[in-house]
Amino acid sequence: MKAVKLILNYIKYYFVSVGRHGLQSSFMYNLNEFVWRRDRKDADQEKIEKYRQSLLSDNTIVSVRDFGAGFGGKVYKQLPISFIAKRSSKPPKYARMLFRLSKYLKPQYILEVGTSVGISALYQAKGSPAAQVITLEGCDQTASLARKGFAQFPELNIEVIEGEFSLTLPQAISKMPRLDFVYLDGNHKLKPTLEYFEMCLAKVHDDTVIIVDDINWSEEMQEAWKEISSHPRVTISIDVFMMGLVFFNKGFSKEKFVVRY
Repeated sequence: MKAVKLILNYIKYYFVSVGRHGLQSSFMYNLNEFVWRRDRKDADQEKIEKYRQSLLSDNTIVSVRDFGAGFGGKVYKQLPISFIAKRSSKPPKYARMLFRLSKYLKPQYILEVGTSVGISALYQAKGSPAAQVITLEGCDQTASLARKGFAQFPELNIEVIEGEFSLTLPQAISKMPRLDFVYLDGNHKLKPTLEYFEMCLAKVHDDTVIIVDDINWSEEMQEAWKEISSHPRVTISIDVFMMGLVFFNKGFSKEKFVVRY
């Protein structure tokens, strides 16, 4: 039933979304040209995808501690690494989107809530290799897997902090002078998602982007996106169906976009 609803939501999204000719502002037009219109594979991504494939073929069983909505709404205790990598990592298309967005915006400070096995963090870090990246993971076993993966990319500055997000997020925010690029991909429920967003507001600035994952995953996440995109400090919000992006530049008029990707 949930899958059917998701399909119906996508059909609605497809017919209301716009491409390059429906974007009037130069900021949105240029962002669309670089991030969504040209979905090209980059040589920098090949090593990450090899790492992903190694996880997808690894059937080692690990213990999983999930503080959020779980895999598909369920909380499991033991899972093969291949299952975790398949279900919790962003598909290559959306991982590439994070890479291009990071490459376009050139953030110096990247914060991710929800590491899992580290695929998304690697794509974001690769987009802006000089950035300091802090990624938060609730499960010690998956955090350990991510650290092993990150060790294969010594040129990137990625730190994993493990523990409950309500405790580790304030710690991570305090370690950064500002937040340039935030990816919220943990605990897909209304209340915690809004709480994480509010925590981040203390260090956002005109050029910050906050990306909210799985905004159509459930009614709770749809409500969370509705509240976040309508927040008084948000000027531009962008819905690309699987993710939502918000910007805070006070020089922009408040607008909401649905971009086809």
